[in-house]
Amino acid sequence: MPLTQAAEPCYSLGIDVADPTRTARADGATDPPTVREWLKPLESAGLRRHTSAKRVGGKAASLGRLLRDGFPVPRGWVLDARYFTELVDRQLPPGHDLATLIRLSGTRAGVDRAARARDRILSEPLPEALSTALQALWQAVEQEAPWGLAVRSSATCEDSEETSMAGLATSVLGVRGEAGLDAAIRQVWASAFLPRALAYLAHAGVRDVAMGVVLQVMVRAEAAGVLFTAPPPGLEGEHWHAGERLVNATLGLGAPVVDGAAAADTIRLARDGGRVVASAVAQKRRALVVGAAGLEEVTVPEPSAEQPALGEAALRQLAELAERLEQGGKGPFDVEFAVEVVEVGPPGAALAVGGGAPSDPPEAAAAAGASAPVAPERGEDARSSVASEAGEGAPSSVARRVWLLQVRPVSGGGFPEGGDADTIWSRANVGEALPGAATPLTWSVARAFSDRGFREAFAALGCRVPRGARLVANVHGRFYLNLTAFMRIAAQVPGLSPRALLGMSGGASEALIARLAEQSEGVSRRGFYARLPLTGPRLLLRQARLEREVAAYEGEALWAQRALSELDMTLLPDDAIGTTLRSVFLLLERTGTRMLHCASASLASHLALCKALERIAGRRASARSASGEAHLDAPAGRAETNVEHLAQVLAGGVRELDSAGPGIALARVAELVMQDRTARERLLAGGVLWPRDLPEGPARDAYARFLDAYGDRAVREAELATPRWREDPSPVVAMLTASLRGAPGDPERALARARALADREMAMLETRVPRLELALLRTLVGRAQRYVRLRERMRTWVTRVLGMLRRVALDIDRRLRRLDPSLEPGSVFFCTYEELATALSSGRADVGHLVRLRRAEHLRDAARPDPPATFIGRPPPVVLPPASGERLLGLPASPGVVEGRARVLDPGASALDAVAPGEVLVARTTDVGLSPLFLVAAAVVTELGGPMSHASIVAREYGIPAVVNVPGVTLAIKTGDRLRIDGDRGVVERLDERASPSSPGVVAGEAPGGGAAPRVAPPG
Repeated sequence: MPLTQAAEPCYSLGIDVADPTRTARADGATDPPTVREWLKPLESAGLRRHTSAKRVGGKAASLGRLLRDGFPVPRGWVLDARYFTELVDRQLPPGHDLATLIRLSGTRAGVDRAARARDRILSEPLPEALSTALQALWQAVEQEAPWGLAVRSSATCEDSEETSMAGLATSVLGVRGEAGLDAAIRQVWASAFLPRALAYLAHAGVRDVAMGVVLQVMVRAEAAGVLFTAPPPGLEGEHWHAGERLVNATLGLGAPVVDGAAAADTIRLARDGGRVVASAVAQKRRALVVGAAGLEEVTVPEPSAEQPALGEAALRQLAELAERLEQGGKGPFDVEFAVEVVEVGPPGAALAVGGGAPSDPPEAAAAAGASAPVAPERGEDARSSVASEAGEGAPSSVARRVWLLQVRPVSGGGFPEGGDADTIWSRANVGEALPGAATPLTWSVARAFSDRGFREAFAALGCRVPRGARLVANVHGRFYLNLTAFMRIAAQVPGLSPRALLGMSGGASEALIARLAEQSEGVSRRGFYARLPLTGPRLLLRQARLEREVAAYEGEALWAQRALSELDMTLLPDDAIGTTLRSVFLLLERTGTRMLHCASASLASHLALCKALERIAGRRASARSASGEAHLDAPAGRAETNVEHLAQVLAGGVRELDSAGPGIALARVAELVMQDRTARERLLAGGVLWPRDLPEGPARDAYARFLDAYGDRAVREAELATPRWREDPSPVVAMLTASLRGAPGDPERALARARALADREMAMLETRVPRLELALLRTLVGRAQRYVRLRERMRTWVTRVLGMLRRVALDIDRRLRRLDPSLEPGSVFFCTYEELATALSSGRADVGHLVRLRRAEHLRDAARPDPPATFIGRPPPVVLPPASGERLLGLPASPGVVEGRARVLDPGASALDAVAPGEVLVARTTDVGLSPLFLVAAAVVTELGGPMSHASIVAREYGIPAVVNVPGVTLAIKTGDRLRIDGDRGVVERLDERASPSSPGVVAGEAPGGGAAPRVAPPG
């Protein structure tokens, strides 16, 4: 679209040209009278009393100021917040207004009223005159807005120094037509009634709020993202220095970056001069654009997916805009932006950008790392592509223009429940069991049994848990542990220091460990010692009886499992199904408590083994030390780290470890499939899902036995909404297919490696340790193995009982949808356990309004970026960059050194069949449901988890190297990168070669044309 002259020069262009479809007018003279009656030009927002922030909202007022100060902001209009207030007063019953709901935040009555109010807002039509104005607006701008309009919230408390509704209120993109605008405005208004928004407002001390609405012409974005002009409090460190700005960017619209639904490039810019300090380019396989039918995702061609989203010109403009925004000591700011490709004058004409430097022509931009324009791989029109105006047939002179979509102070959201500015939160270990946002039913169940389990486990140790202490919290739908409260309670027990505990769970830097130690200083142990004569013998007796207690529990649980499987729940009345739900929930609580008792015993035995090894550390070297590697207490790492690692190795080779069972069983199925040519060909052709799809024979029978034994497992199995393998075995088929691409594996040989390494380490100790101490070590190793085995058995039972609970929930879901046909399948997972129990016992299953409310909130939570594994105070609204350099450091989880190609798993664990034998699995986290792939892979690397997590234990049992707790590794590493994994020292090293993501490539020791054969240096 060619540019024409305009009255005002655009900030980002050094010449007097601008795009009339984007540049805001100085007045609303061009708007039809019907529009001016209801909608004010955005540039007037905040200028006078009748357009102040109290009338139009904080976002609109902020954008109005930016426009008047000459910043590049898309043309827009604002709908006064008083129309929201009038609608609430007219349509909602008494007690459903926001002031009342804020006061009732967190109560059952408050949630119920908020859900009913939200339903009413969404269903009631707008005033007829407003609908007419929206129709006139669309008719006036339709030709100028090929990507439609963006409809954004502008709350009267929003984007101020004290409060920010970022991620809480809704924005609707790519809206077209009067009906679309009508629905989008009601959707924005309804977002004010979501429980997390109300809770945040209550915590911030806001007593009442109204919602203005901003309507802006959509930028046809080639790229978009978020700029943070300085680190928020608590985030300064090695990944982001105080003198730097941070940019998160992706191709297409910025919504996936702002909401965290897609991988984003991270670029660190020097505050002075805007120089690129470091950058990490993500693989951006999908881009969000506006197509003929609205928002849609398109496939990004491979060359563009691997290139940076932003070139030098865009980064230069962002640096200049950040400097202008912070003039006068303001900031730091959170800035949403979009980059548009625009035509400039006749071919060959020069264009000055920003401070007068010439813009990058296409060739220069490409040389500087700018991405090529992204076009979908299927046949959409130009409107459905990303920056398609710069594709074939484009003029020879184009420029990239940065638009500011919104600017707000980096104030962050509220503190998680039970925390304050100094509270340290972490999900480094619990995130393995439940990654991503949990559904409301899963969260309510997990919160109840984990909180009770933690309290009982602490009480068994003789600790006093303060009344009202919040040990777990829901942070954007994610499960977080209150480390500050946890460590203060644990500090009552001598030896349970933050360093000892976090060395095994991961997720804390040296600075955070020191801060936790400082927070735990002064905790009195007098109560612990006073109770010790009673709690000590009781604890020892419980640990001695633990194996018998687990066996007794298994008898009870097996009976309950069999009884439920034989029960025809369709014949039960609602109150009876409510009783069944409660009985399974109570069984889950007992299971979780028992698992935590086993986990406590496992932790205590591991710590005791580490203490014993520390005492003899000076008198012997590990097997790896004897072969020329570092001694236990050598400078290669902290002595305590090496001691912990040796303790893990000695306790390996547990045998009969429940968590290792699925991988071993599936490997045996793969062996039988390899021997049956028809079965193998059918599997590789994608023609198998159920056992009946295989030809009769041993392979079919083995697959059926696998689903019978492990059908209650799943990838992300702690989430109740996740279908189990018995319901959907496609992940099993994908992992089975991956294992067929290499030579048949021998699971027994894999298990023998861990046992051989443990025996080798013990043999080395025998030559250097006195007989009495050696006997003690053998006893401690035996105890550690026994309690790890019990812990993993109980972890398996937690999964089984969750499967039982899911079965009951699915029957309740059928009942809910029979009463309210408008509900979608799976609606039961958007109620809490308490709400379901109440509804079933009362005989009034009127939960549709709650389902719609919680589903909307869950969608927002799921779309957010994962907060850091560990943070202080508030969860920061940013995707942190990974560590720069060729060596990434984590925690050693399973010994060995290996080289291989990386295979980065997407968060949804899709395309599991793409994993090639000998590749290195790189993932945000790996739960037990992914463990069958460990026998296919050469090594495992994760961002979350610790050396004592379930996946780490399985990796040691299989004898494959593993490094966990590597910050940002899924962004720093790309599929096809050649890596060296050192599981002894916790080091991930990028090597020079880079292979095509479609194949593992050639590594040392591989025959030409063959599959990947990673080079493994066995310990010893």
